Amino acid sequence: MMKDFRYHVVSLIAVFLALAVGVVLGSGPMRDALVGDLSDQIASLEQEAESARADADAAMAQTTTAQQFADEAAPALLSDTLTGVSVATVEVAQPAPEDGAGVRDRLVQAGATVAGEIVIEEAWADPDQTAFRSSLASTMAPNVVGVDAESSPSAVLSHALAQALMPGLLPPGSTEADLADTDFPDPANAAERSALLLDLLVEADLVSGTATEPIESYVFVAGPGASDEDARAELSGALAATAVILAEYTPGVAVASGPDAPGDLPSAVQNSPDASAVVATVVEGTDQYGQITVPLAVAQAFAGTVDHYGPGEGRTLVPRPQP
Repeated sequence: MMKDFRYHVVSLIAVFLALAVGVVLGSGPMRDALVGDLSDQIASLEQEAESARADADAAMAQTTTAQQFADEAAPALLSDTLTGVSVATVEVAQPAPEDGAGVRDRLVQAGATVAGEIVIEEAWADPDQTAFRSSLASTMAPNVVGVDAESSPSAVLSHALAQALMPGLLPPGSTEADLADTDFPDPANAAERSALLLDLLVEADLVSGTATEPIESYVFVAGPGASDEDARAELSGALAATAVILAEYTPGVAVASGPDAPGDLPSAVQNSPDASAVVATVVEGTDQYGQITVPLAVAQAFAGTVDHYGPGEGRTLVPRPQP
């Protein structure tokens, strides 16, 4: 009994102490200090949130204005710059759908016909697919003009892509006599040979997409690529080499990308003497302003001037008019 009584006394004392502490904390200076400090923090957070909302509204307004300006300026800037040119967009490294669509819209405003929407798939440069690509290149080589036993698999496949999309067109140094060694020796069967090459590339999951007529120009629309810089750079190097081979068939080859990123496709092009001389680049070419620059860059390339555009050292934002 004595033990139970003492237990209850201790419990009652603990309750009264807790009540006393609560009274002290809930009233007087201690309460003011705690609640006041919390109120100040809430007020500060509310101000920060309001400022962030205002900044977001201002940024949205600027974006809307920029888009309106680009939409209204584009027709005057692009009118007749690519009239009658058949263009294929070549999407690489998974660009956003709206990026490719925006570039195509500006090409059409410039008078071009977007006759092809091609995607170069990851398998094009996947290190794990090296043996498969080598085997495929060996299979396709007999029907690809301008390659031989010394040609690398990537060169064979790149020439195959060009000849698949440009029926009847042969690389520099080749003539129709070189068709004699293919399964389609008659130049009149150029469309059939091109269709075979494209089918093989598509069935191998190296490319996807279609072309509705022979292509005269290529615009690569590049996405951000892999998060790993080394992997991104390896893919970019392979794609830059492909762009160089396409430029053997037409001077109108350009690359449009997002903002600068280490190891991206524009960097690979600009860092290669061979590529930078024949492939134009437009960094931020997938935003409102850059999409206007892309057709102008292609037109400049057709006129004999290959340059590199966008913000940053060594570039201009807008192609200079030809003298």
